[in-house]
Amino acid sequence: MSYYGRASARLYSLLIDPLLRKLRERITSLCIAEGVTAALDIACATGAQCRSLHSAGIRSTGIDLAPEMIAAARRISPPEIEYLIGSALELPFPDGTFPGAILSLCLHEHPFIEQDRMVAEAVRVTRPGGAVIVAEYSPPRRPRPEWWLINAIERVAGKEHFRNFRKFVRAGGIVRFEPLLPSIGRRVPIFGGGVTILVARVPKRAA
Repeated sequence: MSYYGRASARLYSLLIDPLLRKLRERITSLCIAEGVTAALDIACATGAQCRSLHSAGIRSTGIDLAPEMIAAARRISPPEIEYLIGSALELPFPDGTFPGAILSLCLHEHPFIEQDRMVAEAVRVTRPGGAVIVAEYSPPRRPRPEWWLINAIERVAGKEHFRNFRKFVRAGGIVRFEPLLPSIGRRVPIFGGGVTILVARVPKRAA
């Protein structure tokens, strides 16, 4: 489902992207550390992660279901970055297409069955030996200022969005994806631990 229109794309670019700059930069640095030379950013919104990757010399492709987000991304991105309109539930790529795939703060807004499908699709399109990077909320045991801000942002995203976010938090947040990911090698907390980045390696095929 696409939750966004043209006005939301402008709001996302002006308000949300600057708040998430630290996260984008950390994901890019992890891609470099993992030797990722090209990556798919799934649910890329206005393309901030793709631009961060591109500036680091990593070939980037972004896909999002919302035409308004893709239009905004194309307007403000270098022409070398490829953007596609498409569903994260059924990515239009063959198995093992990309050295890396990224799901960054795009899972919590969906029902659980769709979250699991999105993770499975990210793993499917990542080549053996490649990296799947998932960044999502990890609710703290004790309330922190960062967590109150996160809740406020999620609340204004809409009733369905916030309802799915609350279910995700009650289920423990990002930890529910650990059984779905192959060989998790890194767990990187950010924003006071309110968000965790998981880096998983897709196993290489046996010789």
